[in-house]
Amino acid sequence: MTTQQPLSQEEQLFETAISSILTQGYAIVDGFLPSEATSAILQDLQQAFAEGRFDQAGIGNQQSYQMNQEIRRDRIHWLDHKQPPAPCQLFFSRLQEMIAYFNRTCYLGIRDLEMHYARYGAGGFYKRHLDVFHRSQARKLSAIFYLNENWQEADGGALVMYFPQEDGGEHSLKVLPEAGRLVLFNSQLIEHEVQQSARERCSITGWLKDEPALF
Repeated sequence: MTTQQPLSQEEQLFETAISSILTQGYAIVDGFLPSEATSAILQDLQQAFAEGRFDQAGIGNQQSYQMNQEIRRDRIHWLDHKQPPAPCQLFFSRLQEMIAYFNRTCYLGIRDLEMHYARYGAGGFYKRHLDVFHRSQARKLSAIFYLNENWQEADGGALVMYFPQEDGGEHSLKVLPEAGRLVLFNSQLIEHEVQQSARERCSITGWLKDEPALF
């Protein structure tokens, strides 16, 4: 008889996350990185922004890509997850460990990811939307890792996820963008928005995909 090995602390965290995703469509993981590592990422993001390496974010892809500040007002800087900035290496290492656990235990088939720094200035927002394109369903899980220290509800900038109900109604869940918090949710099913922020709001944001990048 084979005795099953107990889960490590990290595996317990990953198991809790995937169980929540499978039952509710989302997971909230607080303390995904130590506070020192999270602060170092925030400093790197702010330096990249100060150096002018961010672009205005748009909507759509390929021929349908457009800028529309009535829909979203944030700026982004794409990250190479295979050669990330030094402060991001621990984040990507842990994220890859989580993906491997998801694939091993639940056969999600995650094969690649795309991530970027995201910065909302005061007044920034992103109206309600889905994270998939009409011509591509590659994005399976949306992932957001927040970097904002001492965030208060009065600061705005909450992520709001919407869940349809069997009676035709819906309920919503508001999540504050607190430092060290990782949010994962089903990209294809969960509509969401970023409410208007009253101060700088920073994150690493992106998607876990079931097909490799073409570049």
